[in-house]
Amino acid sequence: MKIMVCGKGGSGKTVLTILMAKVLLRKFKVYIIDSDESNSLLPSFLGVKQPKPLVEYVGGKREEEDFERMEPDIVKALSMARGGIKLSSLPSEYIVTSSEGVSLVTIGKVREYGEGCACPFNILTRILLGNLSLEEDEVVLIDTDAGVEHIGRRVEEVSDGIIVVVDPTAESLELALMLMKVAEKLGKSFWVIANKITEDIKDSIFEEASKMGLNIDGVVRFDKELYTSCLKREPLKSSIALSDVERIIWEKILPKIVRD
Repeated sequence: MKIMVCGKGGSGKTVLTILMAKVLLRKFKVYIIDSDESNSLLPSFLGVKQPKPLVEYVGGKREEEDFERMEPDIVKALSMARGGIKLSSLPSEYIVTSSEGVSLVTIGKVREYGEGCACPFNILTRILLGNLSLEEDEVVLIDTDAGVEHIGRRVEEVSDGIIVVVDPTAESLELALMLMKVAEKLGKSFWVIANKITEDIKDSIFEEASKMGLNIDGVVRFDKELYTSCLKREPLKSSIALSDVERIIWEKILPKIVRD
């Protein structure tokens, strides 16, 4: 499956993407596609060097209209053989693999003042996912940009499922509700994971989600060890959060992946 991990800025989607990848690695070959144009810390948290951004492989960042027009050429450039794009066939400088076996591909980052919006990166993500050929034992997790840009660029259409990471804020729940409606319209699998949850707030977030018609599939408790390693920009260390993610994967997400 190709599963998008979405959420508002600061909800913890990058961290949970890595933790989910570590758990899924026990059963699948796992790739992370970093399509967040602003946050550059994913490689540090995964314990790898930053790979060259895929946008450089297709000639560099261009206007979104150019990328739309160039889609056949981009697909041809990324495809090493017939049958679509295979991440395992990308040149080594564009894909890195952690010591545990999680592989990372980065779409591109906004790094220069005045270079323009991140729209072309979302278009490249859509082209890549829409033409991706996966083996039966491969799962791709897409760490999306914060907010709704990917919705406007229809990236959800070329995914198989959407995980929304929510934190204890009304803004986070509102975004989850929007994405739930998108998933229903497109017929995609959909899950909500509540992150950074403490006992004193747990009942409240479930209550507010229920009022909105949202079902929370799992809770990841606040993990001091995890957030200390994030603050230090180290490979993620976690016990509490990782055990919660394991339970959510095995009980809620994996059954759907296997069934599909």
